[in-house]
Amino acid sequence: MSTTLTYFDFDGSRGLECRLALTIAGVEFTDHRIGRAQWMELKPSLPYGALPVLEHDGNRIAHCTAILNWVGRNHGLLPTDSWAAAEHDAVMHGVEDLRNKIPGRGLSDEEKKTAREEFAAGWLTRWAETGSERIQGPFLDGDAIAVSDLKVYVITRAYLNDGYDHIPASFFDAYPKITALVAAVDAHPAVAAYWASRKD
Repeated sequence: MSTTLTYFDFDGSRGLECRLALTIAGVEFTDHRIGRAQWMELKPSLPYGALPVLEHDGNRIAHCTAILNWVGRNHGLLPTDSWAAAEHDAVMHGVEDLRNKIPGRGLSDEEKKTAREEFAAGWLTRWAETGSERIQGPFLDGDAIAVSDLKVYVITRAYLNDGYDHIPASFFDAYPKITALVAAVDAHPAVAAYWASRKD
């Protein structure tokens, strides 16, 4: 069986979630990283014109949450109970909401500053409060890591690394359960091995 994940050549966002999920699951896969020129060539032929795309035994599936659900269901990284699995799905969709709602596109820097400060005080605060309530610690469901933890990890990691202008990393100081989840994912042996391999 052959498995290939195609995404942009950087370690972040939706592609990183899927790479880490496959790594934790122990799935051998080709990490196909592309640049902008390849992206423009590939886009018309991709399902929904979107990345990441997972190819497995001649079949293709697009969109990160669909890929994470497939990995999670097949490799014990999601609950088997349908309601519990739906709760994890809600967390993953919540991360996508966060990605889509952050303001900035088309705004001047001053407008972006105002919009992001309001966003942090409002929508982002509610997101972080809701996420904190859901985390049993260290992961969402306690000791067992799930693909949904990886989505929370990747988006929060971006904020903690000052990935968004005008929203300081210190924002998450008020949410220790979330920062503890990030630390727990970082400490997972497969994740640590992934980052070590990226330094080679």
